[in-house]
Amino acid sequence: MLLRNTFVVVMLVFAVHLTSIAQVKVPRVAIYPWTFAENERGTNTTAVNTAQDVLRKLFEQRGGYEVISDAACRRAWIELGFPEQPLTVEELGQLPTSFDAKRLLEFGKKVGADYVCSGTLGWRVRSVWVGLGPKTKADATVSVIIVDVNNSEIVHEVRDLNSASTRAEKWYESAGALLVSWGITLFSGGPKTPHMQNAAIKALGAATDEFFATKTKKKIE
Repeated sequence: MLLRNTFVVVMLVFAVHLTSIAQVKVPRVAIYPWTFAENERGTNTTAVNTAQDVLRKLFEQRGGYEVISDAACRRAWIELGFPEQPLTVEELGQLPTSFDAKRLLEFGKKVGADYVCSGTLGWRVRSVWVGLGPKTKADATVSVIIVDVNNSEIVHEVRDLNSASTRAEKWYESAGALLVSWGITLFSGGPKTPHMQNAAIKALGAATDEFFATKTKKKIE
């Protein structure tokens, strides 16, 4: 009888443990839509890919989120009848200048996301004379909004954060080892592409840093 009671207790404890595991829900995020541009026509594909990879790694590795696929995001966006948002545009002046939080909220519900992260990134590439020759310089300016779908709130919004800002530089200095552990290469030297990649990493990391640390909420009405 004692053995039987012990077995029942063990099974009850095990069932409670399984229930607690099942209740742990990994939040899902839709990183969409994002639009990129640079001041030289024909936005650099490699730099765009790096920026998208950094966004995914920030949410997956730092935040512990499940990132919804781009294909699922595009499909949900189209099914809602929203105007198509291109991944890249030819000029910086063509980047969206505002975010429609209500539209992002509706999109988040459609795609089954807990959060929606949308934004723009624009690069400025230039050549400056240093010493005996020209040197390539690049900076990136990021605007980002993050919507909490379940609570209908804007939990994070940053406008026009530049990679050359003190805030971005400090984040980059402290995050170097972390980025390497995520498999993100820290580029240096060479033509414009590495400079664009570095600028994107700095700007995106700094622009989302406060979201992962603390959230400022604003109700969407």
